[in-house]
Amino acid sequence: MQSLLWALLILAWVAVVFLTFGYAGLVAKVRELEVNGGGSGSAANDRSRQWPDLAAPDTAHRTLALVVSSTCPTCEEVAPAWSGLRGALTAAGHRTVLVDIDGSGTWDSIGAGEIVTGPGLSSPLLLAYQPALLVLDADGSLLSAEPVGSVDSLTALTEEYSGGATPPSTTSSLTTGVAS
Repeated sequence: MQSLLWALLILAWVAVVFLTFGYAGLVAKVRELEVNGGGSGSAANDRSRQWPDLAAPDTAHRTLALVVSSTCPTCEEVAPAWSGLRGALTAAGHRTVLVDIDGSGTWDSIGAGEIVTGPGLSSPLLLAYQPALLVLDADGSLLSAEPVGSVDSLTALTEEYSGGATPPSTTSSLTTGVAS
């Protein structure tokens, strides 16, 4: 019985040694990423939240992009309403885009104006939810990503942009749900 306990003790120490080496390797990789610009707040991280092909027409306006998916029932309800809302947004000088995230072509016939496919974007757009309303500036930097649960919420989210030509905020206030 005592020899079994000694064997288990030695096996436990071997496991501790392997776990220590594994942890040291993980720490080294994290430090390497931080040094090479992979840390938060770095220029590389900022570029990963930019989509130049979705950039606003100028610094005084924004791009409002409704992201939809062909497999989303809420998108089928919200996308036709986008066609009606985009007129006021365009009249205020903003760019309106419908992003067909899965590139299905489902939305071509609803009169949504400019449609961009997800696979055709310059950088992957990974969202935890659809539909979503993205607000981007003149550089194509993502300022916000808000979930859209209904036509009423889409109307409320676009209301502040349909009145005037000046953007309501000049600072980036990213909301959770967008992976980079």
